[in-house]
Amino acid sequence: MEGEALKEGKARVRRVLIDPLIGRGMSRGRMTLAEEGEFLSRLEARLAYMAEDKLAALAETVAAYAGGKAKDRWPAEVSICNWARALQVPPAGASRLVRSMLQSAAGETAEAGGYLAELMLYLKKFGAPPNDFGYAQIRQRADDNRSRLARIRREQANGGASPADLEWMRGYLGARQFAQDIRAAKGVEQ
Repeated sequence: MEGEALKEGKARVRRVLIDPLIGRGMSRGRMTLAEEGEFLSRLEARLAYMAEDKLAALAETVAAYAGGKAKDRWPAEVSICNWARALQVPPAGASRLVRSMLQSAAGETAEAGGYLAELMLYLKKFGAPPNDFGYAQIRQRADDNRSRLARIRREQANGGASPADLEWMRGYLGARQFAQDIRAAKGVEQ
């Protein structure tokens, strides 16, 4: 996210999540005023992708897990971001992890191996780099997707592809192109 969309997203986080919780008594605890300001600014930026209804749900979760004796202290930033991810997965382009992995040697290997889109989708889903088992799953999924794509293209050429298959193909090809675009942006200002 950048520009006007980021500005609007930050304002939405402030309006739906931060201001209501502060209004209900959420306090900074042991953070200094400056530290709290930095913490809230980071939350605004990291959660700017979220829809209003998901932010409202996140506000309920944050309130339920508030710390301190009076249950009025902000939970850890990592906890808030993990709850946010559970409510609404950030778009791949918004994730530093996805950009970093796809633009690294791992992304180069994935592209050469034909599993770049599957790596991106894995990172988006799990929010962590894959281990050996994860890579095995990614490669298997890529093989399955290649087979499915080839079958759909054959059926499409014969006029027999189902609307559901064509929709899957559009989505898959879009995800693959998006992953390639992230790789191509390596070295370009994000």
